[in-house]
Amino acid sequence: MGMKLIGMPPPSSGGAAMFMVSFIYKWNQIDDHGTSHVSIIDGERNAVAMTSTVNYYFGARILSPSTGIVLNNEMDDFSMPSNNGTGGGNADVPPPAPTNFVRPGKRPLSSMAPTIVLEDGKLRAVMGASGGAMIIAATTEVFLNYFGKGMDPLSSVLAPRLYHQLIPNKVSYENWTTVYRDHFEVPAETRAFLERRGHVLQGLAGGTISQLVVQEFQGDHRSSLKNNNGTTAAFGRLVGVSDPRKGGFPAGF
Repeated sequence: MGMKLIGMPPPSSGGAAMFMVSFIYKWNQIDDHGTSHVSIIDGERNAVAMTSTVNYYFGARILSPSTGIVLNNEMDDFSMPSNNGTGGGNADVPPPAPTNFVRPGKRPLSSMAPTIVLEDGKLRAVMGASGGAMIIAATTEVFLNYFGKGMDPLSSVLAPRLYHQLIPNKVSYENWTTVYRDHFEVPAETRAFLERRGHVLQGLAGGTISQLVVQEFQGDHRSSLKNNNGTTAAFGRLVGVSDPRKGGFPAGF
């Protein structure tokens, strides 16, 4: 596509490397929680993609008396050595990943994937998600919906999602109704197609929450950054989408 994606360096998941390593060596993956993401673009087209987390409910359950901030428990994202070499004695659970064991000065692996997309040096999109280990899949699907399939920004975020964590070898698909009575479900024909190819499917009540801001230039948003008259476009129109799965709304000032 000729685009440049800017993400976080390791140990965060700026790509699929974390899952690739876990798959190759068959290590267990950390299931993280408590995440929020914001995508921001200002009038000069400076961009911020920021993902933050307290990890579990109320984080470390410690409130800073001076700031009023609840401290996170990201230390729980480290893998813990197991005495029997497997995941809690269950032969079906992969062993913990040695590369993610606690070491001095080390940061734990993270599923965070805040992403900025550039094309020919111009900002095209800012995106990211919350949803633990499924963040990478969600961000990838929203990206492909918009830039690959040519869907509009809202449809790119609304589209039902599929998740495959490699281990276990199952495909989870959205099939749930939010508290706002919006229903999200992967179409039956898509599920049937996957089953014919040998995939094991399971419904998922919940998933990820994505945030997307795109800069659209005159004409097709998948085309080059030229106006219809052939001149180079400077600033395009900003379109923001906050995932309705969580009742969010985009804001412009």
